[in-house]
Amino acid sequence: MRSELTLFSRSLVRGAFMELYLTPKPGLVDLNDSGSHRDLSVPLMEASLSVVSGYLHRVSASLAAGEELAQQVRLGVEAERAMLEEAGTNCHRGYIFLSGLLLCASARIGRRDEEALSAAVARLAGELFDPADDSGSNGSRARDAYRAGGIRGEALRGLPALFGEALPAFRREMAAGGNQGSATFAMLGRLMASVEDTTALHRCGRQGLETVRKDGATLECLVAQRADFMAFLAERNAYYVSRNLTMGGVADMLALSFAWLSHTGELELRSAASV
Repeated sequence: MRSELTLFSRSLVRGAFMELYLTPKPGLVDLNDSGSHRDLSVPLMEASLSVVSGYLHRVSASLAAGEELAQQVRLGVEAERAMLEEAGTNCHRGYIFLSGLLLCASARIGRRDEEALSAAVARLAGELFDPADDSGSNGSRARDAYRAGGIRGEALRGLPALFGEALPAFRREMAAGGNQGSATFAMLGRLMASVEDTTALHRCGRQGLETVRKDGATLECLVAQRADFMAFLAERNAYYVSRNLTMGGVADMLALSFAWLSHTGELELRSAASV
C-alpha cells in the first residue's frame, strides 16, 4: 500500500508541475507570462509546489501508517501555512485540498478504479465539509454570491470534472487519432467549458465564467478540426489579462487530470512540456 501511495503522491506533484508548464493558458501563469496574476511567476509557483511536494509525501506516509483523517487534515493546514511563509501566496491552496482529498480517497479503496475512486472522494468530502462554510475565502464568497458549487460542490459529487469530463476528453482525442499534445488541449477545453470556476466568478462575475466556458467550447472545436488552437489561446490570454480574468478552478482540475493520467501511464512525462 505504501509504495502505491508514494507513487500516487509523486504523480500528484508531477501533475501540478505539468499544469504550470503547459503553455499557453489564458489568464494563468505559464512559460510565456503570468497571465492575470501580476503577483505570481513561474519561480514563485515552483517554490509553492515544493511545499505541495513535501505535504503530499507526508500525507502518503500518514496514510500508510494508518493515522486518523484528522492528522491528514492537520497536514493540509500546516501546508497552507508553510506555503504562505515560503512563497508569500496561497496560489496552490485549492490544489492542496484536492490532491490530499484524492490521495486519501485512493488509500481507502486501494485500487485504480475510477468509478470507485470518485465514490470514495464523495464520501470523504461529506465527512470533511461543515454544512456552514465560513472560511472567508474568495471561493466561498463567490459560491455565496452566485450560488455556485465550486471546489466544494466538485468534491461532494466525486470530482465529475476530472472523471466525467477531462479524462474522457483526453481519451476521445487520442482515440480519434490525436497525439498527447492535442489531447491535452482538448482536456483543457473541456474543463474550461464545464468547471464552475469560482475564481472567474470572483474576478469577473457571471460574464467572466461564461467567457471561460465559451472559449473552452471553441478550443474543443479547434482541436477536433486540427485548426490553429495555439494562436486562439494566445489571443484569449491577452483578452483575459485585459479583463483581469483567470480560472484557478480549471487549473486545479487540469493538474489533477495530468496527475491521474501520469499515474495510469497514459501520459508521458515529456508531453506537457513539449506541446
